[in-house]
Amino acid sequence: MNKKAFTLIEMLTVIIIVGILSAVALPQYRKVVERSRFTKAQVMAKALYDSCERLVAEFGVEEFGALDSSVKKITRLDIGSTNLLPTGFSINDNTLTIVGVGFNYTLNNTGVCFVTITKTTGSYKDVNITYNGSVFTCSNNTEACDIYGL
Repeated sequence: MNKKAFTLIEMLTVIIIVGILSAVALPQYRKVVERSRFTKAQVMAKALYDSCERLVAEFGVEEFGALDSSVKKITRLDIGSTNLLPTGFSINDNTLTIVGVGFNYTLNNTGVCFVTITKTTGSYKDVNITYNGSVFTCSNNTEACDIYGL
């Protein structure tokens, strides 16, 4: 007898194995993707922080709070053009934030520079992360903080 087809039991076994593997792999894949997006967010936060530091160095801390809003405006970032934003990033002129890779970036320029990153999409929406020039600190979602390594 020549067997040329799979039996129903063999097919069900393969489907069950594939289902188990995907049930294990999919959450891990999502975590890896989320971590890679946060890495991009960290790079943007550091760039914003450096821009703030350059503005403070140029104008001084005393004058920084009194700077014309167009100078402090996050759209300028002392680089002069929004064309220099990385691919996938845009500017929300109403809230003076940069938007990209599922995060909003707010440059807080009150004489002391720090950047607030807010997750805007996905399962970790509304997670707040602050960068002060040396350390990223995470608040209000311990699972997200663990995934981001904070």
